[in-house]
Amino acid sequence: MDLATLRAAALPLPELVRVVGVLLPPASGRDGRVSPLPDERTLRYYQSLGILDRPLRYDGRVAIYGYRHVLQVLCAKALQERGATLAQVQAALTGRSDAELERAVADAWPAAPALPPRPPPPAVPTVRPLVAVELAPGVVLTVDPAAVHDVAAAAHALSLALSPHLTSNGATP
Repeated sequence: MDLATLRAAALPLPELVRVVGVLLPPASGRDGRVSPLPDERTLRYYQSLGILDRPLRYDGRVAIYGYRHVLQVLCAKALQERGATLAQVQAALTGRSDAELERAVADAWPAAPALPPRPPPPAVPTVRPLVAVELAPGVVLTVDPAAVHDVAAAAHALSLALSPHLTSNGATP
């Protein structure tokens, strides 16, 4: 299973357990106190400690987890493999972004298949201030001052060009 395919995942808890079990490399069995593969009860406990975020949503009574949750569990198990306590795991994972968690997973298990790069965030459009000029009652010109050198002169020229087409009350004939 490829971790990158899980970016859009919506996993009920039993499926999260299964996926993590497939992705975790064989444990070294450091001291036998830490289970190499978490079960549902363990993941609920991780959530109560703040190691695992709350579910994305609930479908009825079924909690749904996602990609970030997979990363959090993998990081927690990597830290436990190194002898970290659950309090240390919780402190290490609090506030980490998905990108930071991905790097931690890659550092913990360099033999794991590399993740493809994340797509760049969508570009935020630049907002340019526009100028609105009323040429006549009911006729408003909106101008981008970056594209028009002299807004006042352009507005005046358009106003003169429009004047024969306007009635005395400003409406077009």
